[in-house]
Amino acid sequence: MYTISLITDADIAAVTTVINSAYEGKPGSKSWTSEGHLVEGQRTSESLLSDLIQKPGVRMYKCCDEQSTVLGCVLIEEKPETLYLGMLSVSPDAQAGGIGKLLLQFGENLAKENNYSTLTITVIDVRAELIDWYRRKGFAPTGNWEPFSNKSSSAKGDFGFMELQKQLQ
Repeated sequence: MYTISLITDADIAAVTTVINSAYEGKPGSKSWTSEGHLVEGQRTSESLLSDLIQKPGVRMYKCCDEQSTVLGCVLIEEKPETLYLGMLSVSPDAQAGGIGKLLLQFGENLAKENNYSTLTITVIDVRAELIDWYRRKGFAPTGNWEPFSNKSSSAKGDFGFMELQKQLQ
């Protein structure tokens, strides 16, 4: 059984580790869920994450097992027209256990509870398998695109972020 709750300052280190390990993947692996072969450096740092969750309208949730081990997380940002989900991450050792789907559903439920009609994400545009996963969950490309930028890592190629959006009933 998993629980989802807001992170606290005490969770920053564990959540940062989950995010970085999820985005880097296991050493030597080119998993469809990782981007270590595309990006050099860490996805985030404790200080960047701490600063991010201090912003108005931004919250980070963690997914824990019965032992309170952080296995996944998702960033939620309230925007004027949509609820944005970012840094959806699952520890490599816990992947394929339904945690990503659970966190995505949690975000969708939050959006509905707060009367949003859309849920928005961004994905690196060359991540075809990940884009396909989100499409199977009801997301569609919006046509919006922005160049890759990250304060704690650099691109190993030429790509950017593709925006996908899900219409909510």
